[in-house]
Amino acid sequence: MLINSYIGGDKWKFSDKIYAKLTNKKVNSNYNPIISVFIKKLPGILPNKELFGFFWSTPTFKDTDSNYLLHTIDNEKIDYIVSTSSGNTVEGMARTIKNYNQEFNKNIIAILLVPELSAHKVSKSVIEDNPYVKYIVLKNSTLDSTRDLAKKLIKRLSNKYKVICAKADLKTAAYSQIGLVLNDNNLLNEDTCFVQTVSGGVGPAGLIESAYQLKTNHEILVIQPFNGKSAPIVDALNIHSKGGDPLSIFDDTDYVTSQIEPTLGSTKPYYAINKFTQWRENGGRIFPSVVSRDELARYKDKILNTLVEAGVYPTKKCGLKLFELEKSGFMAFTGAITSANRIESKNIVVNFTGRYPDHLSTVPIQASPHILFDPSEELKRLLSLLDLK
Repeated sequence: MLINSYIGGDKWKFSDKIYAKLTNKKVNSNYNPIISVFIKKLPGILPNKELFGFFWSTPTFKDTDSNYLLHTIDNEKIDYIVSTSSGNTVEGMARTIKNYNQEFNKNIIAILLVPELSAHKVSKSVIEDNPYVKYIVLKNSTLDSTRDLAKKLIKRLSNKYKVICAKADLKTAAYSQIGLVLNDNNLLNEDTCFVQTVSGGVGPAGLIESAYQLKTNHEILVIQPFNGKSAPIVDALNIHSKGGDPLSIFDDTDYVTSQIEPTLGSTKPYYAINKFTQWRENGGRIFPSVVSRDELARYKDKILNTLVEAGVYPTKKCGLKLFELEKSGFMAFTGAITSANRIESKNIVVNFTGRYPDHLSTVPIQASPHILFDPSEELKRLLSLLDLK
Protein backbone atom coordinates (compact mmCIF):
# COMPACT_ATOMS: atom_id res chain seq x y z
CA MET A 1 0.00 0.00 0.00
CA LEU A 2 1.42 3.36 -1.09
CA ILE A 3 -0.23 6.76 -0.61
CA ASN A 4 1.26 9.73 -2.45
CA SER A 5 0.32 13.13 -1.07
CA TYR A 6 1.73 16.56 -0.33
CA ILE A 7 1.84 19.31 2.23
CA GLY A 8 1.63 23.02 1.52
CA GLY A 9 0.17 24.61 -1.58
CA ASP A 10 -3.52 25.23 -1.03
CA LYS A 11 -3.29 23.27 2.23
CA TRP A 12 -1.29 26.02 3.95
CA LYS A 13 -4.67 27.66 4.64
CA PHE A 14 -5.25 24.95 7.25
CA SER A 15 -1.97 25.85 8.97
CA ASP A 16 -2.82 29.54 8.67
CA LYS A 17 -6.01 28.99 10.71
CA ILE A 18 -4.03 27.27 13.44
CA TYR A 19 -1.33 29.95 13.34
CA ALA A 20 -4.02 32.62 13.75
CA LYS A 21 -5.49 30.69 16.68
CA LEU A 22 -2.10 30.44 18.40
CA THR A 23 -0.79 33.96 17.70
CA ASN A 24 -3.74 36.14 16.61
CA LYS A 25 -1.78 36.87 13.43
CA LYS A 26 -3.38 36.52 10.01
CA VAL A 27 -1.35 35.32 7.05
CA ASN A 28 -1.64 36.88 3.60
CA SER A 29 0.73 35.16 1.20
CA ASN A 30 1.43 34.51 -2.45
CA TYR A 31 4.12 31.95 -1.65
CA ASN A 32 2.66 28.46 -1.35
CA PRO A 33 5.44 25.89 -1.81
CA ILE A 34 4.56 22.21 -2.01
CA ILE A 35 6.50 19.32 -0.46
CA SER A 36 5.66 15.82 -1.62
CA VAL A 37 5.20 13.14 1.04
CA PHE A 38 4.27 9.51 0.89
CA ILE A 39 2.85 6.99 3.32
CA LYS A 40 3.82 3.36 2.84
CA LYS A 41 2.61 0.25 4.60
CA LEU A 42 5.56 -1.72 5.98
CA PRO A 43 4.70 -5.39 6.52
CA GLY A 44 6.75 -7.89 8.48
CA ILE A 45 8.03 -5.67 11.29
CA LEU A 46 5.18 -5.70 13.80
CA PRO A 47 2.86 -8.72 14.04
CA ASN A 48 -0.78 -7.92 14.84
CA LYS A 49 -0.26 -4.26 13.90
CA GLU A 50 -0.47 -2.28 10.65
CA LEU A 51 2.76 -0.29 10.47
CA PHE A 52 3.09 2.71 8.15
CA GLY A 53 5.99 5.03 7.47
CA PHE A 54 5.39 8.74 6.83
CA PHE A 55 8.18 9.81 4.45
CA TRP A 56 9.37 13.14 3.02
CA SER A 57 10.70 14.12 -0.42
CA THR A 58 13.19 16.66 0.96
CA PRO A 59 16.62 15.79 2.42
CA THR A 60 15.33 16.77 5.87
CA PHE A 61 11.71 17.06 7.00
CA LYS A 62 12.65 20.40 8.57
CA ASP A 63 12.27 22.02 5.14
CA THR A 64 8.62 22.15 6.19
CA ASP A 65 8.85 24.83 8.88
CA SER A 66 11.40 26.78 6.82
CA ASN A 67 9.01 26.90 3.88
CA TYR A 68 6.11 27.82 6.14
CA LEU A 69 8.11 30.66 7.69
CA LEU A 70 8.68 32.09 4.21
CA HIS A 71 4.99 31.60 3.42
CA THR A 72 3.99 33.66 6.47
CA ILE A 73 6.33 36.59 5.76
CA ASP A 74 5.89 36.73 1.99
CA ASN A 75 4.33 40.20 2.00
CA GLU A 76 6.68 41.68 4.60
CA LYS A 77 9.98 43.47 4.04
CA ILE A 78 12.51 41.30 5.85
CA ASP A 79 16.26 41.90 6.07
CA TYR A 80 17.46 38.87 8.01
CA ILE A 81 16.26 35.49 9.23
CA VAL A 82 18.09 34.00 12.20
CA SER A 83 17.87 30.21 12.20
CA THR A 84 19.28 27.94 14.90
CA SER A 85 19.33 24.16 15.12
CA SER A 86 21.47 21.13 15.70
CA GLY A 87 21.74 20.93 11.92
CA ASN A 88 18.54 19.87 10.18
CA THR A 89 16.55 23.11 10.41
CA VAL A 90 19.58 25.13 9.32
CA GLU A 91 20.03 22.73 6.40
CA GLY A 92 16.39 23.28 5.41
CA MET A 93 16.56 27.05 5.86
CA ALA A 94 19.62 27.35 3.63
CA ARG A 95 17.92 25.42 0.87
CA THR A 96 14.53 27.14 1.07
CA ILE A 97 15.81 30.73 1.36
CA LYS A 98 17.84 30.30 -1.82
CA ASN A 99 14.83 28.96 -3.71
CA TYR A 100 12.59 31.73 -2.38
CA ASN A 101 14.98 34.60 -3.11
CA GLN A 102 15.67 33.38 -6.63
CA GLU A 103 11.97 32.90 -7.40
CA PHE A 104 10.92 36.34 -6.13
CA ASN A 105 14.10 38.30 -6.82
CA LYS A 106 14.64 39.10 -3.14
CA ASN A 107 17.76 39.29 -1.02
CA ILE A 108 16.79 38.09 2.44
CA ILE A 109 19.85 36.79 4.26
CA ALA A 110 19.63 33.81 6.62
CA ILE A 111 22.08 33.81 9.53
CA LEU A 112 22.54 30.16 10.45
CA LEU A 113 23.79 29.15 13.91
CA VAL A 114 24.79 25.56 14.73
CA PRO A 115 26.69 24.07 17.69
CA GLU A 116 30.00 22.50 16.70
CA LEU A 117 28.86 19.17 18.18
CA SER A 118 26.40 18.60 15.33
CA ALA A 119 27.79 20.82 12.55
CA HIS A 120 28.55 17.69 10.51
CA LYS A 121 24.84 17.54 9.67
CA VAL A 122 24.95 20.68 7.51
CA SER A 123 25.65 19.85 3.87
CA LYS A 124 28.19 21.56 1.67
CA SER A 125 25.62 21.54 -1.15
CA VAL A 126 23.30 24.01 0.65
CA ILE A 127 26.03 26.41 1.85
CA GLU A 128 28.45 26.50 -1.07
CA ASP A 129 27.47 28.92 -3.84
CA ASN A 130 24.61 30.22 -1.70
CA PRO A 131 24.92 34.02 -1.40
CA TYR A 132 21.87 34.20 0.87
CA VAL A 133 23.37 32.55 3.96
CA LYS A 134 25.94 33.31 6.63
CA TYR A 135 26.81 30.00 8.25
CA ILE A 136 28.19 30.17 11.80
CA VAL A 137 29.44 27.23 13.85
CA LEU A 138 29.64 27.81 17.60
CA LYS A 139 32.42 26.29 19.67
CA ASN A 140 31.68 24.66 23.03
CA SER A 141 27.93 25.07 22.56
CA THR A 142 24.71 23.14 23.01
CA LEU A 143 21.43 23.62 21.18
CA ASP A 144 20.06 25.62 24.11
CA SER A 145 23.10 27.90 24.39
CA THR A 146 22.95 28.41 20.62
CA ARG A 147 19.35 29.55 20.95
CA ASP A 148 20.32 31.88 23.79
CA LEU A 149 22.96 33.50 21.59
CA ALA A 150 20.44 33.79 18.76
CA LYS A 151 18.05 35.72 21.02
CA LYS A 152 20.79 38.20 21.88
CA LEU A 153 21.76 38.53 18.23
CA ILE A 154 18.17 39.13 17.13
CA LYS A 155 17.70 41.77 19.83
CA ARG A 156 20.84 43.61 18.75
CA LEU A 157 20.12 43.41 15.02
CA SER A 158 16.51 44.51 15.49
CA ASN A 159 17.72 47.98 16.43
CA LYS A 160 18.60 48.53 12.78
CA TYR A 161 17.07 45.75 10.68
CA LYS A 162 13.86 43.79 10.27
CA VAL A 163 14.81 40.39 11.72
CA ILE A 164 12.67 37.30 12.19
CA CYS A 165 12.98 33.69 13.34
CA ALA A 166 10.68 30.68 13.36
CA LYS A 167 9.09 30.48 16.80
CA ALA A 168 7.44 27.40 18.29
CA ASP A 169 3.86 28.43 17.43
CA LEU A 170 4.83 28.90 13.78
CA LYS A 171 6.54 25.50 13.64
CA THR A 172 3.54 23.89 15.31
CA ALA A 173 1.23 25.38 12.69
CA ALA A 174 3.55 24.11 9.96
CA TYR A 175 3.51 20.53 11.23
CA SER A 176 -0.26 20.50 11.54
CA GLN A 177 0.03 19.59 7.86
CA ILE A 178 0.93 16.05 8.94
CA GLY A 179 -2.44 15.68 10.62
CA LEU A 180 -4.23 17.00 7.56
CA VAL A 181 -2.53 14.42 5.30
CA LEU A 182 -3.26 11.60 7.74
CA ASN A 183 -6.88 12.67 8.08
CA ASP A 184 -7.33 12.81 4.30
CA ASN A 185 -6.18 9.18 4.18
CA ASN A 186 -8.19 7.85 7.15
CA LEU A 187 -5.16 7.58 9.42
CA LEU A 188 -6.07 10.23 11.99
CA ASN A 189 -8.55 8.35 14.14
CA GLU A 190 -8.97 6.52 17.44
CA ASP A 191 -7.37 3.36 16.03
CA THR A 192 -4.12 5.05 14.92
CA CYS A 193 -0.98 5.82 16.91
CA PHE A 194 1.44 8.45 15.62
CA VAL A 195 5.10 7.93 16.57
CA GLN A 196 7.92 10.47 16.46
CA THR A 197 11.19 11.23 18.23
CA VAL A 198 11.11 14.62 19.93
CA SER A 199 13.47 17.38 20.98
CA GLY A 200 11.51 20.62 20.98
CA GLY A 201 8.37 18.60 20.25
CA VAL A 202 6.74 20.84 17.63
CA GLY A 203 6.00 17.92 15.28
CA PRO A 204 3.57 16.12 17.60
CA ALA A 205 2.38 19.53 18.85
CA GLY A 206 1.31 20.28 15.28
CA LEU A 207 -0.49 16.96 15.09
CA ILE A 208 -2.31 17.82 18.32
CA GLU A 209 -3.43 21.18 16.95
CA SER A 210 -4.70 19.52 13.77
CA ALA A 211 -6.62 17.03 15.92
CA TYR A 212 -8.29 19.87 17.82
CA GLN A 213 -9.27 21.42 14.49
CA LEU A 214 -10.48 18.16 12.93
CA LYS A 215 -12.02 16.82 16.15
CA THR A 216 -10.11 13.55 16.19
CA ASN A 217 -8.53 11.61 19.05
CA HIS A 218 -5.60 9.52 17.90
CA GLU A 219 -2.88 8.03 20.07
CA ILE A 220 0.62 9.56 20.24
CA LEU A 221 3.91 7.92 21.21
CA VAL A 222 6.86 10.28 21.68
CA ILE A 223 10.39 8.88 21.77
CA GLN A 224 13.58 10.21 23.33
CA PRO A 225 17.03 8.61 23.69
CA PHE A 226 17.85 6.72 26.87
CA ASN A 227 21.20 8.26 27.62
CA GLY A 228 21.63 9.71 31.08
CA LYS A 229 19.72 12.95 31.61
CA SER A 230 18.60 13.47 28.02
CA ALA A 231 14.85 12.72 28.08
CA PRO A 232 13.06 15.65 29.75
CA ILE A 233 9.80 15.18 27.83
CA VAL A 234 9.65 11.51 28.84
CA ASP A 235 10.31 12.37 32.48
CA ALA A 236 7.73 15.17 32.45
CA LEU A 237 4.99 12.98 30.97
CA ASN A 238 5.75 10.20 33.44
CA ILE A 239 5.49 12.63 36.37
CA HIS A 240 2.26 14.03 34.92
CA SER A 241 0.72 10.55 34.60
CA LYS A 242 1.25 10.11 38.34
CA GLY A 243 -0.52 13.39 39.11
CA GLY A 244 2.60 15.47 39.65
CA ASP A 245 3.75 18.79 38.22
CA PRO A 246 5.52 17.97 34.93
CA LEU A 247 7.73 21.05 35.14
CA SER A 248 9.03 19.98 38.54
CA ILE A 249 11.55 17.76 36.73
CA PHE A 250 13.68 20.85 36.20
CA ASP A 251 13.91 21.60 39.93
CA ASP A 252 16.70 19.13 40.59
CA THR A 253 17.84 17.85 37.18
CA ASP A 254 20.10 19.51 34.65
CA TYR A 255 19.37 17.84 31.33
CA VAL A 256 22.04 17.34 28.69
CA THR A 257 22.20 16.81 24.93
CA SER A 258 21.91 13.16 23.94
CA GLN A 259 25.18 11.45 23.07
CA ILE A 260 23.24 8.95 20.95
CA GLU A 261 21.73 11.64 18.70
CA PRO A 262 22.66 15.32 19.25
CA THR A 263 19.75 16.43 17.05
CA LEU A 264 17.57 15.60 20.05
CA GLY A 265 19.28 18.29 22.03
CA SER A 266 16.62 20.48 23.61
CA THR A 267 17.03 20.32 27.39
CA LYS A 268 14.29 22.84 28.22
CA PRO A 269 11.27 21.83 26.10
CA TYR A 270 8.68 23.75 28.13
CA TYR A 271 6.53 24.40 25.07
CA ALA A 272 6.16 20.73 24.18
CA ILE A 273 5.55 19.66 27.77
CA ASN A 274 2.71 22.16 28.08
CA LYS A 275 1.18 21.10 24.74
CA PHE A 276 1.39 17.40 25.54
CA THR A 277 0.01 17.62 29.07
CA GLN A 278 -2.86 19.88 27.93
CA TRP A 279 -3.70 17.33 25.23
CA ARG A 280 -3.81 14.59 27.85
CA GLU A 281 -5.91 16.70 30.23
CA ASN A 282 -8.33 17.37 27.37
CA GLY A 283 -8.85 13.63 26.94
CA GLY A 284 -6.09 12.98 24.42
CA ARG A 285 -3.85 9.92 24.56
CA ILE A 286 -0.10 10.44 24.66
CA PHE A 287 2.64 8.40 26.27
CA PRO A 288 6.44 8.46 26.16
CA SER A 289 9.16 5.90 25.71
CA VAL A 290 12.94 5.81 25.52
CA VAL A 291 15.28 4.01 23.13
CA SER A 292 18.69 2.84 24.26
CA ARG A 293 21.84 2.60 22.19
CA ASP A 294 21.64 -1.22 22.40
CA GLU A 295 18.03 -1.28 21.18
CA LEU A 296 18.90 0.99 18.28
CA ALA A 297 21.77 -1.30 17.29
CA ARG A 298 19.58 -4.40 17.63
CA TYR A 299 16.92 -3.20 15.18
CA LYS A 300 19.02 -1.03 12.85
CA ASP A 301 19.52 -3.61 10.09
CA LYS A 302 15.89 -4.69 10.13
CA ILE A 303 14.73 -1.10 9.77
CA LEU A 304 17.39 -0.32 7.17
CA ASN A 305 16.37 -3.27 4.99
CA THR A 306 12.74 -2.17 5.22
CA LEU A 307 13.61 1.39 4.15
CA VAL A 308 15.53 0.11 1.13
CA GLU A 309 12.60 -2.13 0.16
CA ALA A 310 10.26 0.85 0.55
CA GLY A 311 12.38 2.96 -1.82
CA VAL A 312 13.39 5.49 0.82
CA TYR A 313 17.07 4.63 0.30
CA PRO A 314 18.52 3.45 -3.02
CA THR A 315 20.94 1.03 -1.34
CA LYS A 316 21.73 -0.29 2.11
CA LYS A 317 25.17 1.34 1.91
CA CYS A 318 23.59 4.76 1.32
CA GLY A 319 21.08 4.19 4.11
CA LEU A 320 23.79 3.21 6.55
CA LYS A 321 25.73 6.41 5.88
CA LEU A 322 22.60 8.51 6.35
CA PHE A 323 21.84 6.59 9.55
CA GLU A 324 25.21 7.72 10.86
CA LEU A 325 24.31 11.30 9.94
CA GLU A 326 20.86 11.28 11.55
CA LYS A 327 19.51 8.53 13.81
CA SER A 328 16.21 10.07 14.91
CA GLY A 329 14.05 8.34 12.29
CA PHE A 330 15.53 4.95 13.13
CA MET A 331 14.90 5.67 16.80
CA ALA A 332 11.22 6.29 16.05
CA PHE A 333 10.86 2.91 14.35
CA THR A 334 12.80 1.26 17.18
CA GLY A 335 10.49 2.88 19.72
CA ALA A 336 7.43 1.65 17.84
CA ILE A 337 8.84 -1.89 17.95
CA THR A 338 9.85 -1.88 21.61
CA SER A 339 6.62 -0.17 22.75
CA ALA A 340 4.22 -2.07 20.50
CA ASN A 341 2.60 -3.95 23.39
CA ARG A 342 1.72 -0.62 25.03
CA ILE A 343 0.07 0.78 21.89
CA GLU A 344 -3.69 0.30 21.91
CA SER A 345 -4.26 1.21 18.26
CA LYS A 346 -4.19 -1.24 15.36
CA ASN A 347 -2.50 1.27 13.02
CA ILE A 348 0.90 2.77 13.79
CA VAL A 349 2.28 5.67 11.72
CA VAL A 350 5.96 6.50 12.20
CA ASN A 351 7.13 9.93 11.09
CA PHE A 352 10.57 9.16 9.66
CA THR A 353 12.60 12.21 10.63
CA GLY A 354 15.92 10.80 9.43
CA ARG A 355 17.94 12.20 6.55
CA TYR A 356 16.99 11.47 2.97
CA PRO A 357 19.18 11.33 -0.15
CA ASP A 358 19.80 14.71 -1.77
CA HIS A 359 19.82 14.78 -5.58
CA LEU A 360 22.89 17.04 -5.37
CA SER A 361 24.82 14.66 -3.13
CA THR A 362 23.34 11.30 -2.10
CA VAL A 363 25.52 11.23 1.00
CA PRO A 364 26.15 14.85 2.11
CA ILE A 365 29.62 16.30 2.49
CA GLN A 366 30.03 18.51 5.56
CA ALA A 367 29.92 22.25 4.93
CA SER A 368 32.72 24.55 6.04
CA PRO A 369 31.48 27.43 8.20
CA HIS A 370 31.83 31.03 7.13
CA ILE A 371 32.51 31.88 10.77
CA LEU A 372 33.76 29.71 13.66
CA PHE A 373 32.83 31.61 16.82
CA ASP A 374 33.32 31.08 20.52
CA PRO A 375 30.24 32.41 22.39
CA SER A 376 32.43 33.36 25.35
CA GLU A 377 33.60 36.27 23.20
CA GLU A 378 31.62 39.49 23.05
CA LEU A 379 28.65 39.71 20.72
CA LYS A 380 30.11 42.77 19.02
CA ARG A 381 32.92 40.58 17.69
CA LEU A 382 30.38 38.29 16.03
CA LEU A 383 28.67 41.33 14.54
CA SER A 384 31.97 42.54 13.10
CA LEU A 385 32.63 39.11 11.60
CA LEU A 386 29.16 39.07 10.05
CA ASP A 387 29.94 42.37 8.31
CA LEU A 388 26.29 43.20 7.69
CA LYS A 389 25.46 45.96 5.23
